[in-house]
Amino acid sequence: MSIRFLLFFFLITAASFSQQKKIDLLDDISIISLEKELSVHEAISYFKDSIYKKENLTHIYKKLGNKNWWFQFNINKSNEEKYLTVSFPYLSYAKVYLSKKDTIVPLYKTSYFKDFAHKNIFYRHPTWVIPADSLNNIKALLEIKNGGARTRLEFHLETKNKFLKRIQLEYLQFGFFLAFLIAMVIILLYFSLLKKEYNVLFYAAYILCMIIEFLAGKGLGVQLIWSEYSFVSMNIRSISQTIAVFCMGYFYMSFYNFSKEEKNSKNIFKWTSILPLILLTFYVYKYFFGGMKNLYLYVWVVLKIIILIWFFNHLFLLKKKRIPAYLVIAFSLPILSIIISQMTNPKYTGSVWWKYGSANIFYIALIIEILLFTRYIFNSVIQSQKKYSELKKISNELKYNFQNKTLEIQEQERNKLLNNVHDTFGGYLEALKLRLFNSNEDNSEKIKDILDSFYEEYRYLLNNLYSPKINSENFIENLIEFIEKINSIASNNIIHNFSLKNTKLSSEKCVHIYRIISELTTNAIKYSQASKININLFKEKNTFIVLKVSDNGIGFNKNDLRLKKSYGLNSIQDRVIKMNGKTSIESEKNKGTTIIIKVPEND
Repeated sequence: MSIRFLLFFFLITAASFSQQKKIDLLDDISIISLEKELSVHEAISYFKDSIYKKENLTHIYKKLGNKNWWFQFNINKSNEEKYLTVSFPYLSYAKVYLSKKDTIVPLYKTSYFKDFAHKNIFYRHPTWVIPADSLNNIKALLEIKNGGARTRLEFHLETKNKFLKRIQLEYLQFGFFLAFLIAMVIILLYFSLLKKEYNVLFYAAYILCMIIEFLAGKGLGVQLIWSEYSFVSMNIRSISQTIAVFCMGYFYMSFYNFSKEEKNSKNIFKWTSILPLILLTFYVYKYFFGGMKNLYLYVWVVLKIIILIWFFNHLFLLKKKRIPAYLVIAFSLPILSIIISQMTNPKYTGSVWWKYGSANIFYIALIIEILLFTRYIFNSVIQSQKKYSELKKISNELKYNFQNKTLEIQEQERNKLLNNVHDTFGGYLEALKLRLFNSNEDNSEKIKDILDSFYEEYRYLLNNLYSPKINSENFIENLIEFIEKINSIASNNIIHNFSLKNTKLSSEKCVHIYRIISELTTNAIKYSQASKININLFKEKNTFIVLKVSDNGIGFNKNDLRLKKSYGLNSIQDRVIKMNGKTSIESEKNKGTTIIIKVPEND
């Protein structure tokens, strides 16, 4: 869509050039430039007597300095009125006189704010209507003053039809350009609200400032909107540019994806975007109290420095691969266009395309910049939301897997509890049932033994299921409390040695180790028939946490398939794997068992 617009825009421009018929006033034009004021009669005498320094007008742009410039040219006889135009909307002073024999007729007076001649024909450039009844081989004199500013001295002398046709084509071009800018603002506003990317609004505000800059630069704003407000007419361009720099700086700061390493780069955009706000306070002061005639010159110097800093900052971000190369090109094009337009001065005899391009190169570069930045905005937001959707999908999958895993673990724990209850309490209940229903014997002592064993297994089960809130600070304390509780109800002698000074473990790792010690201790008490159980927990080479549990019991055969299917050992192995650890088991019949588990401290 954007490429089609550009093609259409340039086709319209080309069509306008094809309709332009060159009317060259330079063949018979005479020029005087003097520092002193001249009356029109004195100027005519100077031209008549040729007592003036001849000026050459080979290039369109010229610095007029503090001189008064007079241009004299012949107007041939014609039955139609003609329109004389100077294609520069901001002339400080311009006046036209018609001279025939001893008669001098002044035409419409023009000045910076009021009495524009072009108001009568509704045009942006100073224009004078030369009546048809005056066109009988007369001379026209044009007086121009414009201070030291660079002035575009492009003249047009046309019939009414050709004049109206030319300005219609101009306004058609301007209409397409403004329509493009307004459309981009609407698109960005809609996109930012739709995607909730409100920092994009600052780029839309920047384009709005460029619309004002365009209206001011082409003289349309003075003609149509703010001609009655002298403060606005004098300052609107520099104010709009200052606001535009602020909007762009805030946009860069809030929209670009900075890493922690590029914090300084982000701060550069942040602090330099504050400077335009400070500059705007000077305009507020100027509005209320006046003065500061040349404020805009100092403002432009500051803005140029800011933009130069941003240019190097963009190069830095490109080097860090934070922004694409085309974005640096987009940022650079308007800067280069301003430099080129200031350095170039087309000749009157040069290409019409080059004359047009030199006057509009900034706006052409602006179109390309806006299109490239808009592409970057759309791509960035869409890619960001795409990544968000992918992350959300992964998050939902992890959540689903976690819930399933939680249910699986709950099911395993429930089955383990049922097995423990069945294996321990079930046997005791059956024995108790037999003793109670056997009335031939005195069973009181036997029943007491059964109940004691029942109570002992009940305490084991409770301690094994107990799950305290464990962290690195209370880890050892909870382990010691667990061992002491088990020691109080077990006939085995459980010896512990926990040495983990200056060790920081995650809460998850603490829980895993606590559960492993609980499982191994309970299994040793229930199955090993050991009189002594040793539990050692220590740090090895400042890199590994080592758990060593040994007993002097009956041992077991490691190759026994029933052990490989044991829920307890499988649960321990799963926990060790989650901690990226390793397990080794040494056991022989009637020689006890030693289990060593090593897990990395930091992982």
